[in-house]
This record gives sequence, structure tokens and C-alpha cells, in this order.
Amino acid sequence: MADQTVGPAQVSVVTGEAARRLADKPVMVTVSDPAGFLGGSARLRLHRAGRVPAVLQRSMVIDQTGFFIGWMPDDLDGIILEAVPSHDAERQTSRSEPAIDPPTVEIRALSTAEAVARVILRRPSMARTLLRLLAARNIKGATFRFLRQFEALSAPSYRDWRAVRAQMEDDHPPAIANLTDAPTPLVLVSILGEGRGREASHESLKHQTYRANRLVEPEDVQTDLAHSLETGERFWMRLPAGVTLAPSALQWMVDCLIRHPQATGVYCDEDTVSRSGGKATPLFKPAWNLPLVESGWLPVDCILLRATCLPDKVDLRQLEPQALAIEASQAGDILHLPRILMHRPAPRAATLPSHPLQRLGGSIPPVTVIIPTRDRADLLSACLEGLLERTDRGALDIIVIDNDSKEDATRILLDRIEAEGHVRRLAMPGAFNFSRACNLGVAAARHERILLLNNDVEPLDRLWLGEMNAELDDPKVGAVGALLLYPDGYVQHGGVTLGAGSIARHSFHFHDLDGGEDQGLLAQRRHVSAVTAACLLTRKSHWLAVSGMDEAKLPVAFNDVDYCLKLRALDLDIVWTPHARLVHRESVSRGRDDTEEKRQRFAGEERVMFERWQAVIGNDPSYNPNCSLSAADFSLEAVPRDLSPRSARLPGSRIP
Repeated sequence: MADQTVGPAQVSVVTGEAARRLADKPVMVTVSDPAGFLGGSARLRLHRAGRVPAVLQRSMVIDQTGFFIGWMPDDLDGIILEAVPSHDAERQTSRSEPAIDPPTVEIRALSTAEAVARVILRRPSMARTLLRLLAARNIKGATFRFLRQFEALSAPSYRDWRAVRAQMEDDHPPAIANLTDAPTPLVLVSILGEGRGREASHESLKHQTYRANRLVEPEDVQTDLAHSLETGERFWMRLPAGVTLAPSALQWMVDCLIRHPQATGVYCDEDTVSRSGGKATPLFKPAWNLPLVESGWLPVDCILLRATCLPDKVDLRQLEPQALAIEASQAGDILHLPRILMHRPAPRAATLPSHPLQRLGGSIPPVTVIIPTRDRADLLSACLEGLLERTDRGALDIIVIDNDSKEDATRILLDRIEAEGHVRRLAMPGAFNFSRACNLGVAAARHERILLLNNDVEPLDRLWLGEMNAELDDPKVGAVGALLLYPDGYVQHGGVTLGAGSIARHSFHFHDLDGGEDQGLLAQRRHVSAVTAACLLTRKSHWLAVSGMDEAKLPVAFNDVDYCLKLRALDLDIVWTPHARLVHRESVSRGRDDTEEKRQRFAGEERVMFERWQAVIGNDPSYNPNCSLSAADFSLEAVPRDLSPRSARLPGSRIP
């Protein structure tokens, strides 16, 4: 039990040796707060001894009482419970005011059996997933999915999340910025469609806190915009009949465009109105993501656009929402406001899978393939066979980086394939250093296009390399990643989510492709912040422009994430495609980071990444800040991260 306050609206739950006894264990924290000391929600700050980042954050809902369930980090040194500012801030006071009783907090370790039982009882469908993984002898996958679901047990329902957000100080819009003493911008809204839905949309406009809005018929919009621009700035929104706006929607969105004068538009998150009139099925969107806009997965039919950025000589009534938004994006950033500000009358239809880019029969450019390896001739042989015999390709320059292979079978294989002229072998003696191996390979590469490929990766179809090359044909693309599956068919790599875990983690790890838990994203080409170097296509010129991989500070972990982020800092896109499918046996040849030496090395790489990319970690443009970075994908975070308007640019870059 703990009730020791350590500052305004903070409570120390456990510290020191008592905390260290909870390290790497499942725990349950129960809070009783009848006086509202902590408000409606709170952050849990998990302090880690000797690690960077030193604090991992979780959150919980507290409605006089609340609970948090989670698995503690292995270097736990203390837990602090911290209130989040709300409109009842006067109740969130320190213990120095005797009239307010601080909360009572209890914490206890759970047995593994109780942790498993809680997951199965709360999420029965997950029991089937875990059993399927165990039946496939995928112990690692079953453990990973269990831990993510365990962390999600204290995630709020959408109804509870909405109630908590309504109390938060940051959920109410600011006064409209007036940075230039210009007249208040007028928002013109065109409702598309007829019937009762139109009436509902119109009614929501009448209740806007931003009063400077006017309804304009679609056929009159261009004339009205042209005339009104003479008297000040104007914005325009197309609103499908039946879609309603939250009362503060226009105020949030107008303020966003005023504060970012070079942005051309802004869109928001959304949900659906249920039959009972409640709100359900939220869609928490990524920042601007061109492939997802093109496919329709990312809806932009309620985007607020700056009138001066609308395309000329085009009938705006005939232009599809995606095409209109893409046209506007050519003039500046389209911003994402990660707040639920619009409500649909019914769920959207499921989006069709994206289309491959490769043209059948088209030529495939030459590629240098770099394969680091150490022994395991069986893996390397299968990898090379897949490249040479089961891949549609152009000329290949295959370089095998041999890191002190000792086994006779490996030496025999390398001697044979080198003599046959299929590969070049470069020796790299010494400790395993993936970054150094890749740098050596790129330095020796004969072609502009570079494929980094693990020795335990094999293709599932012949078109994968052509599809990755088709993505790299776009000069705005810096690197391309593939859909990697385990031999049992579960997802190994579906992109990378920054901030998941502590630094980054594979998206949709160990998901079933047909399980329906990915919101359809595993069937969509999309921009991501990073992809794994287990199968990564890039350009030699890009590699040299950012000095390749950091072999001094990132020899094993996160070097691919670091490389991708350096490309993103140059405004190059990272693309993940589901149309390049391969099997990855994942680090079979290297083993686990389970020795003290490996743990220390990983902690050092973790520190380097956090210190280098602190502005990015936890603010992935491809992931929504309302969703958890520790629990299962799309689980809600009781206390969201940064809800500022964001662009597709790398976080930390200035939004115009």
C-alpha cells in the first residue's frame, strides 16, 4: 500500500528494493481516490535503473477508483502515479492542503497463472489465437501476443475513454489565434447529398462554436470562394450528408490552419453514431499517408482546405475526395489533428486491398544483394536458391559477407557458389556487427540499387523483387520493406512502429494475416517510419548521403530504424508493401539477447537511439497518439500522447 505524495498530484507507488522485486513480473495497481486528487485519469511513470529512456509511461482511468494491469520492465526501480490536468484542476492539489485526502494505492504481483487466466476470461478469442500459436510450436509468438493482450486489460473502452477525454484540459479548443490582425476567416461548407442525413449535417453546423461558417451549395462553391477571397481568407469543407461535426470541430481545425499558414488542409479522427445514438467504432488515423489516401483506407472526405490552395480550372463538384486532397497536398502539408471531431451515421465499407505497382513484363533494374552470414549453410543455401531460381529479376550482384564461418558445410557452399560466379564473398572477421557487414557490402556494390537480405529469408512468389523495385522507382522513396511471414504463416514484419516497447517494434507482430485485427492495413501499401533490414531495398546514393549504418554505436539492434530515420530526415519516404512476400525465420542464426553481455549491448543501443531520436520516439506519424505503445495494436491510451497537429514529416521537423 502506498499513499506518499511526492509533488502536486503525484503519488509514489513503490520505490527501491520493493520495486526491484517487481521487475519483469505482472502486477496490478489499484487506486482509491474518492476526493478526486488525481482526476479522471493518471500516468504511471515506470522508472528504470541505469537505462535510457529512464522512464516508460503507461496510463489508467480513475473514476474515484481504478486499476492498472501490466508487465513491469526488467530494470524497474520505482513507480510514480501522476495526475493529468483537467478542468477540475483545483481538486488536483497536493497533500499540503489537509482538506483533500490523497488517494490510496495498492500494488501486488500476480502469478503467471492469474495473469493468463485474466487474459482468457476478458478476451476469450485470444485464447484461440494463443492455442493456434502453441499448436504451431510458436512459443515466442504466443508469449508476445499474450503480453500485449495482458497490457491491454486496463485499456479503457471507447465510451470510458470519451468520458475521460471530456474532462481533460487539452480536450477543449483554444481561442482562435489572431496572428496578423486579419479578418476572421470564413468557413464555407458544402453538404453533398439529400434527405434526412443532410438535415443532420446542417444541424451540426448550427451548433459550431466557431460561428463564422456558412452553407454553400456545391454548384456555387467556386463562385462564392472567388468572391469571398476579396474580403479575407476562406476555408472550404465538403461534408457528406449524414456526417455530423462535433461542436468544436471547426474551431479546432480553423485554429490549426491559422497557426500553420503554409499548410493547405487539415483532417481529423472520426467515429460512428450507433443505433442508440452513442458513439462507437472510432477510426484513429495516421498523419498524411499518400498510399493510404490513394487506396481510400485513409478517408479525407471531410478535410478542411485553404481556398487559395484549391486546384484551378477544375470542377470541384466532380473531383473525388482523394483526388482533391492529393491535388491540395501538392501546394503544402496536409495536417492531421488527432482528435475525434466528426461522426459518421454508419461504418464505412471495408477498403479493398491496394494494387501492386509492378507492370507485368516490365524490366527489372540490376540490384546488388548483400547477405551477412555466419555458418548455417542450410539457411544460406535456401536463401540463394530463392534469389537465383525463384525470383523474377534483372542482373544480380550478390555479395555474401562471411562473419567467421567455421562449419565445413558453410565453407564448401561458399567455395562452390563463388567458383560458379553466382556470388562474391567478403570476409568480415571479429564480433558480429550487422552495420559493419552492410557498410562493407554497399562499399563494394556494383549497382545503384541495394537489397539488404538476411540469410534466413526466402521468397514466397517470383514477383517480390520487381514489386519492391517498382516502389523505389519513385524518386521520393528512400527505402522499401516487405511483408515477412514466419514459416507458420504468422506475421513477422508489417512495418515498424516507433516508440513501441521502448524504441521501436515490428507492427502487427505475430498476427494472423486473416485474423481481422489489423484494420486492413496488412493488405495496404503504406508509408511507415521504418522497415526491417532483413529485407530492405534502397539506393547506394541514399546510403552514402547519410553515411550508411552506425557500426560504432549500433552494431546489432536498431541500425535499420536509424538508417530509415536518417532518410526520413531528408524528406524521403519509407514504403512498406504487402505485395512482396517472403518467409523470415528471424535471427535463427544469431540467438537471443539473453546473456548479460548482450543485455548491456542492447541497453547501450537503446540509449543511443533515444538520445538521437528523442523527438521522434513516441510520435510516429504512421501511428495515432491516442493508441497504446505497450498494449495490443489499436488499444486505447487513457492519457494520449502529443495531440498537436502533425504532418507526414519526421517529428521534430518544423511544420510550416
